[in-house]
Amino acid sequence: MSSLDDAVAVAEQLLSLVKARSVSHADGTEFYDKGLEVQATCDRLLRAVMGPLQYTALMAESCQESQALHFVTSLGIADIIDDGTFSLAELSEKTGVDTQFISVVMNCMSGRGYFEEDSGRYRNNALSAVLREDHPSSMKSAVGFVCDEGYNAASRLIDVAKRRGTASAGVENKSRITGTNLAFGFDCSVFEWMAKPEQAWRGERLGRAMKQLHGMANSNVPIDYAWSALKSPIVDCGGGIGALEMAILKEEKNLGLEFTIFDISKTVENAKKAWSALSPQVSSRVSFVPGNFLAPTLAETGLPLGQPTYLIRHVLHDWTDAEVLSILGNVRAAMLASPTRVVPLPEQKLLVCEMLLRPDSSRFVRTTSMQLLALNNGVTRTLAAMHALIEQAGFVVRGVHHMRAVDSIIEAVVGESAYQ
Repeated sequence: MSSLDDAVAVAEQLLSLVKARSVSHADGTEFYDKGLEVQATCDRLLRAVMGPLQYTALMAESCQESQALHFVTSLGIADIIDDGTFSLAELSEKTGVDTQFISVVMNCMSGRGYFEEDSGRYRNNALSAVLREDHPSSMKSAVGFVCDEGYNAASRLIDVAKRRGTASAGVENKSRITGTNLAFGFDCSVFEWMAKPEQAWRGERLGRAMKQLHGMANSNVPIDYAWSALKSPIVDCGGGIGALEMAILKEEKNLGLEFTIFDISKTVENAKKAWSALSPQVSSRVSFVPGNFLAPTLAETGLPLGQPTYLIRHVLHDWTDAEVLSILGNVRAAMLASPTRVVPLPEQKLLVCEMLLRPDSSRFVRTTSMQLLALNNGVTRTLAAMHALIEQAGFVVRGVHHMRAVDSIIEAVVGESAYQ
């Protein structure tokens, strides 16, 4: 089959998928899954039309598009334009950046569908609008984080890989050098670095970025899982600013739940600020506990003890297998430790909410996997790998819930040997 014939065949398949999706229920799983198929088929069509050489060059140059996005977002160009129109000279004056730079970057962005240009004047459109700070679905902080820490860390990924070398079979490499360490010149974890006073703005941006990214990729998690059926309080281990809880408590049926957000002290401070702006009806459902789930002893972790439900969300992918086992081990110890237990041991539940690698994983999942590796040597695991780690830590997996989201929820309980 010629490349033209191949492109026609893929285009016909794409049309068929789009038509099938159009008659699916917009709130159904089929609609979501077919959306993933449409994305994958669009990529196949692009490869078929461009061929290996052009497509490879495009892949290599895509980092320039990422930096064009970072450029306009960092300068707040979408915010400056607002609901009006601006010329290149006016944008140059407002930003204090040379007109030639503005011209080249805006040309790159408009080629990807961002902004609209008419007679030398630019206005916002649906794509550029989400780069505005005040947009209800703003992606401004997400772009800042991905194109700054994420981009710079990824640029040093090959250096980290060469430093670490080849680990012996079955023996985990203990090196904790990361792409972020090399890119920004610090020697602790990325989370400790962002907690330092001089980097506080990065930590605050990370909190906003995670909320924006999860709102984009996991907006159905609060409605596709039966949160209201859980026993509370629910301890969110490494809960960040509590973005998931904010989304869950928007659903009236979940307002009876109580949450405890557990994270390092600086993140807890940021979380308290975020929740203070919410109504008392919602903010009263959440408490905050600072600590460190990787501390060497249970007492040093500060984890709440003996609670009915523990949640670990978007945490384990940031750590090596050995560290994951330490985190899970500390959470298991906390579940078992309380002399004033809220519920009997068999009724306690662990929820692991993670993005998993699957054969049909989207482009976003695969690129995010690269970012996690660069930022903190993180690993996006398959279901089998995650299942094995959870059970190795002394839990028994009871079920897996796939949702209309990049996340899946794995339910587990403490192994029966703990009761004996």
